[in-house]
Amino acid sequence: MKKRAVLKNVGVAFAILACLTVLCVVLSVVGSVVAIRQTEPYATSVELALGSTAVQQALGEPVTVGWFPQGSVNIANGGDAELYIPLRGSRASAAIRVNGTNLDGEWKYYAIRVDTSEGEHINLLEQ
Repeated sequence: MKKRAVLKNVGVAFAILACLTVLCVVLSVVGSVVAIRQTEPYATSVELALGSTAVQQALGEPVTVGWFPQGSVNIANGGDAELYIPLRGSRASAAIRVNGTNLDGEWKYYAIRVDTSEGEHINLLEQ
């Protein structure tokens, strides 16, 4: 009887530990997404993409932003940003690709472009 009780306690402890691990991973992912979405490079590139008639025509309206951006925005030592932000329209999907550097508090973008699933590249810095 004691062996069964010990096994039950170990099983419960393992289940609690597994749940806590999953919770930590989920919170980490959500925290990263929220942090990236609050940066200037993210906001600037999304604003440019959603306001672009070329993007709207290529993807079909309405154009929506995906939930999980990839990449990084570093603010240490001046800062740099390399992001990949998913987009979806009624006809096609795409991604905003962002590459920039923060110099003395000002973001300088080397590239903000939308790459569609159809192979089209829309340079948002030239619009």
